[in-house]
This record gives sequence, structure tokens and C-alpha cells, in this order.
Amino acid sequence: MRARTRAGRLGALDAWLVHERASTLTASALVLDVGFGLEPVTTEELARAVRAVQPALRVVGVERDAARVVAGQGVEVVRGDFASLAGLGPAGVVRAMNVLRGYREDEVPAIHAALGAALADGGVLLEGSTDAEGHVTAAWLFSRRGGVVAREALLFHTDFSRGFSPWLFRDVLPRDLRRRVKPGEPVHRFLSAWAAAADAGGVGRSPAERFAASLPGVDGLEATDWERAHGYARWRKAGGFGEAR
Repeated sequence: MRARTRAGRLGALDAWLVHERASTLTASALVLDVGFGLEPVTTEELARAVRAVQPALRVVGVERDAARVVAGQGVEVVRGDFASLAGLGPAGVVRAMNVLRGYREDEVPAIHAALGAALADGGVLLEGSTDAEGHVTAAWLFSRRGGVVAREALLFHTDFSRGFSPWLFRDVLPRDLRRRVKPGEPVHRFLSAWAAAADAGGVGRSPAERFAASLPGVDGLEATDWERAHGYARWRKAGGFGEAR
């Protein structure tokens, strides 16, 4: 597995957690960052971001490769795998970004179940991918309510440095959606509808303006005022997502 580490790559998710899910960052909460790569750089950045909300938060980086379990700056770093996560929790936040690329699609449901098992009630799980620089991001957002872990939405972010088209997200979709972007599949219909909404009346508009204007035109696509202004959107598919839709 590539195990790349790049400072700032997951900064958009750090900012989203702080602004949109600060309620999960209670003083007693645990934050787990799973599969941080060669060095715990992004785990350290996550810790700095969430401790701006709760200075005493415990942040733990989890890596299965013993050679990568090196001391982090202000974070705990432990060796572990998906099966060991429940023993570390319960966690207010579990993040597993750019981790599942090397796994088979049919392995993903069991991995999601293991990640979700570490969540405290009310906690959130983020699992997905970014491009190498972190310019575009797509991640499943799970939440645990009443003991049940379920997909809440598919979260998108762009910083507009690559312009804006919904098709930019195609290559960073979570592992269980990556091969489903083809005619007849729900995610293909969704991206096609979003692209059409972005193209409508887009002449002369900046990428950020086209993004903001496109959101009301797509069923299930939503954003808070802060999310809209900063390049985030969430897709809540009618009827839910099932296991891999």
C-alpha cells in the first residue's frame, strides 16, 4: 500500500469537524485516526484542530505497520488493525481516510462495521479518499445513534484549485463506490445530475459561484451556510444508501 503522508492533505476534514460536528468533541471524547501512513503528520494536524475546541481531547493514531508506529507530537500512536479498534473506543470521532484503496469492494462492509464498532453513541465516522494534495475529498459520513451505526451522507469538499466539476470527485469516491460510476448506478445518476446543475447558467461565474448555485438543483444535496461558503456539500440519498450505494 502506498502509505503517503502529506501535510495538509486532510485539513478540509479537520475544519469540517470543528465547524460542523463540534458537539462530538466533548472533553471526555476520544478521536481515532486510522491508517495515518508513513508518519503521523495528519494525526498531529487533526489533534491541533480539535483541541482548539476541546484542549484536553485524547487523539490516537492507529497503524497496523509496526515500522510506522513512531512517536507523534502531542498524540498517542499505537499499533492496531480494524479488529482492535473497538478495544480502543468508545470514540467520538473515527477517521479512516485513504485507507481502503487496496482492499476489495466486498471487504468494505465488514471494515465499516469494525470502524463503527469503535464509535460512542452520537459519534461520527469518516471514511473515504482525497487526491494527493487534498484539493478534492469524498467521504462516507456515518453516525451512531441508539447503538446503530448507519450511513448519514456522502460528504464532498473542493478547494476550487482545480476549478469545479462534480466529476472531479469520481477518482476520490470511497472504495465501495469507485467502480459504480457507470450508467444505471445511483452514484452515476447523482453525479450526472449535479454536473448538469453546475453547467446550468454557469457562464461567467467563478468555480465557487457555480458550486454554490448548483446545490439547490440536485435532490438530496445539501449544505449549511458555512459548508456552502467553504466548498462542502452532503448527499443524502432518498431511501438510504444500503451497503454500497
